[in-house]
Amino acid sequence: MHIVTTGRFDLLTPFFSDSSTGHIYHSKTMASSHEDPISIVRLDGIHLPSPTFSPALIHTYNEYPLTLDQTTIIPRLLQHGANIVITTTVPITRATLLAVPSIKFICAMAIGTDHIDLPACEELGVKVANIPAASNESVAEHAISFYFALRRRTVEFHCLASKGTEWEEKGSLAKMVFGEEGFPASARQEIMGVIGVGDLGEISQIVTSGDFAFTNHRIIHIGNRVATIGRALGMKVQLLDRRGISESSVRAGRVSFEEGIRTSTVLILTCPKTPETTNLISTAELALMPRSAIVINVARGGVTDEEAIVHALKEGKIAGAAADVFLIEPATKENSPLVKASGEDWCKGRTVLSTHVAWCAQTSIDKLRGTVRENIEGWVKGEPVNVVV
Repeated sequence: MHIVTTGRFDLLTPFFSDSSTGHIYHSKTMASSHEDPISIVRLDGIHLPSPTFSPALIHTYNEYPLTLDQTTIIPRLLQHGANIVITTTVPITRATLLAVPSIKFICAMAIGTDHIDLPACEELGVKVANIPAASNESVAEHAISFYFALRRRTVEFHCLASKGTEWEEKGSLAKMVFGEEGFPASARQEIMGVIGVGDLGEISQIVTSGDFAFTNHRIIHIGNRVATIGRALGMKVQLLDRRGISESSVRAGRVSFEEGIRTSTVLILTCPKTPETTNLISTAELALMPRSAIVINVARGGVTDEEAIVHALKEGKIAGAAADVFLIEPATKENSPLVKASGEDWCKGRTVLSTHVAWCAQTSIDKLRGTVRENIEGWVKGEPVNVVV
């Protein structure tokens, strides 16, 4: 089943109608002059509530809860003559764009756009927009929750306590859980390294959209928010510059990638996935890290090398790893080395995993829905915002 709505605010048309004046704005991004409604198709509505649009926007809206079978992507888009596609995780490839030439605009209902073939979009004249800073607060907080869960072995203690027997039998479980590694460091003893901090500046923004309004006085890159929380906890925080940059070229306020890898006891990744960041943390990097280090990935699957992480954990080269994202999603024991290892006895307490839910928070939903509306209506008016290509 899928959701279908039509109305005075249809999105796939090249028009934006002002109901108060009757004036029709012709989109600068579409050459057609007919008055058919713009066709918007959302391919994975399961993630969060549907966006709402201005009553002045002429459109049709079709939404599918999930599109896991990639062979159904093109037929669904063709069925509705999609002009605008909303996707959170469903891939949009060159083949899709060629098969559905009616597509003129893709709105990623997310920060990341690595599931969209951006070079193909640029070549074919398809505009792409994303939701910058959509989930910065929640993702940063999720990363910090991973830190405490790993360092304090919270999940393992919960499992032991919920059995209701071992504590009484042994009197204390601390030494059994922490073992030869000894008791954990407190936050003020940690050195937090953050990979992916964007620009160090801040952006003020006020957003009013639909039935809600919100103000972001400080929209900061996820990495910078993580760093702020780390400092508040008393950690020494260092922001890693890009890999491969010489010592003399390291930017002010940062440390070299190599120095950060060697010295960080908590390494948190919040960077986008690009050819340069794929397997950014792999065997060579893990070998340089302190044995007490934990690696936390709330960036994108594939930014860390899962097989290398598992090997480093098994060899005792790092103390723990947490991930909210995986190279293949949904992640299973069959397609993810990290998921498979986490279910084995030797890995108990060394990993904490979640199912790509770090973004989940009411603030994120408000920003995502509001900015999708802003992106689509801006494009229709010929005033695109948050454009990636």
